[in-house]
Amino acid sequence: MSLIVKKSLLKLRDGRLHLYQQNDSKNWFWRTFLNGKYVVRSTKTDNLAVAKSTAEHEHDKLRFEHVNPDGTVAHSWEECERGFLNSLAHDETIRPSRIKSYKVKLGILRQYFHPFPIHTIKIKTVEEYLSWRRDTHKPRHKNFHSGTVSNKTLRSDLLALRQVLKYAKREEWISALPDFPKLTVTPRPGGWFNKEEFLKIASFGLKWFKQAETPELRRTREYAFRYFQWLVFTGMRVDEALHVRFEDVQVHKAKPNEISKEDYLFVKVKGGKLSYLKGATEMIGLMGAVEAFEKLKLLTPDAKHHDLLFPVNPRERIHQLFDDAGVLLDEHGHRRTAKSLRHTYIMFRLLAKVDVYTLAKSCRTSVKMIEAHYGSYLSVRMSKDELIKLRR
Repeated sequence: MSLIVKKSLLKLRDGRLHLYQQNDSKNWFWRTFLNGKYVVRSTKTDNLAVAKSTAEHEHDKLRFEHVNPDGTVAHSWEECERGFLNSLAHDETIRPSRIKSYKVKLGILRQYFHPFPIHTIKIKTVEEYLSWRRDTHKPRHKNFHSGTVSNKTLRSDLLALRQVLKYAKREEWISALPDFPKLTVTPRPGGWFNKEEFLKIASFGLKWFKQAETPELRRTREYAFRYFQWLVFTGMRVDEALHVRFEDVQVHKAKPNEISKEDYLFVKVKGGKLSYLKGATEMIGLMGAVEAFEKLKLLTPDAKHHDLLFPVNPRERIHQLFDDAGVLLDEHGHRRTAKSLRHTYIMFRLLAKVDVYTLAKSCRTSVKMIEAHYGSYLSVRMSKDELIKLRR
């Protein structure tokens, strides 16, 4: 470890700036104490006069950048990021997967915003970040979908950035948030399965878990298959399904005098990204969801009423199921995920001519959102009978 040569230590700027030489280098170094730690820099010269000028210039620049307009000490990006993550850790409503997603985004934001004191981040800084993210940043892993960064990804970046700045505002480190650029994201149907593909997964999935090599592999595969059934026969969002408990499900057995001859279930939805807005609501699950629920009870015989139906997100197994069944990519080459199962449910219900308003209420969404995502495709399919009359 390098040691300071005591005889060479010079104090400048009323003692706040130290200029010195180390015993293993001929160049001069300077240091100052800022935000609870020493900042050390090399002047890259052995000339004392030049070193003094360089040290004072860099020290003054650093001090100016790390002082708020009111004269108080500014706070660094690292300090705000650490405080924000600590606040998430104490929030019991935040799922671990959400914290993990924030950490991924913050890892990218840190690469650009690390040198910036938090009060210097303005709209111009944010716009420059977007340019850097699009044109300069080289991710460690190749983007699966595209070699370019989409507006949807950039909007997620800005969401994480906004949360950090909101934390700084709560701590009164900044007085206001900067304006953020508006990024347009065009909605598109998210890789739903047509009837043939759906039946292919359903038949393949049964063989897929029954022919597993080990009991543990069979259990994890069946768990993923029941998860597939649950999502595609309820239309729930992934985060909503991961909040459902056994006590939230009520199975209704079909009676001879009822119009419907199939069993169905009601499920109370208490969690998910819209829980703060909609509160607890009920959704209906079709016969396939009833089967998934009954099989899950057999798969987890020790589960209590208050236990989660799906305590673990089987993301990797679902990916494997789609891949092994040969339906991982849609006709546009986009990868399908568990989110595609909700899209499939909505498309099938619309093609069955279920009322859009009723469907929107059941799926905890809006008519406008359904029309934006599915209207262009369904406008032809659902009007087929009227359109083919033109041929007569």
